[in-house]
Amino acid sequence: MKTVRIREKIKKFLAERPRNTAEILEHINSTMRHGTTSQQLGNVLSKDKDIVKVGYIKRSGILSGGYDICEWATRIWVADNCPGWQEGQPIIIDVHGNVQTSDLIRRS
Repeated sequence: MKTVRIREKIKKFLAERPRNTAEILEHINSTMRHGTTSQQLGNVLSKDKDIVKVGYIKRSGILSGGYDICEWATRIWVADNCPGWQEGQPIIIDVHGNVQTSDLIRRS
């Protein structure tokens, strides 16, 4: 039952725009009484058919150096904002909120 509530909360949060795993974890843990772990969150994100991985962001840490964090979006958001997107293709959102897929970037 807890996982169902987490799934619904994630989908509602991702309806606005894609978010990275850290943002989603922070949102869930700040809005739910018992929250979740990063491992449980990763399982929910990767197994839900309505949520897709749309890219990565680079994070730099003082002790651990740099690492990648996944960006996630709902299939509905992707269908509405990125016509012609295919699974596995990264989506790039600039600072102004303009959406581009890697396919569009290659053509430019």
